[in-house]
Amino acid sequence: MGRKLDLSKLTDEEAKHVWEVVQRDFDLRKKEEERLEELKCKIEKEGTKRELLSNQSHLNETHCVHCLQPFKFLVNSKRQCLDCHFYTCKNCSRYNKKEQAWICDPCRLSRIVKIGSLEWYYEHVRSRFKRFGSYSMGRK
Repeated sequence: MGRKLDLSKLTDEEAKHVWEVVQRDFDLRKKEEERLEELKCKIEKEGTKRELLSNQSHLNETHCVHCLQPFKFLVNSKRQCLDCHFYTCKNCSRYNKKEQAWICDPCRLSRIVKIGSLEWYYEHVRSRFKRFGSYSMGRK
């Protein structure tokens, strides 16, 4: 990232093409960062709402924690989210075939943000190498 491109050996047309590709890359990265920030805001809002509703334990037994639709046996049955363990309706959750479980939309968005921002990678590296490198220095 910090290196400079040496375009001196390229023709003007080739250099222009390389420059356009680099510009497109910057634009795409910026759009992706904006998208992830937007998703983070949605997750934060949903988390606040969920916090307020989680205090009403009986409410989650009878209503979807996200859309507040009442659960009904056949029409709108409840499904428990694998990540947050709240009950949601079919409209507010998706079935994950790989894990064979239901994931609510906010938890799914949270997973997307974690993957897009490489947060999962940093958490994994930190847990594997917590006794090495700067981690031990940071604790002191």
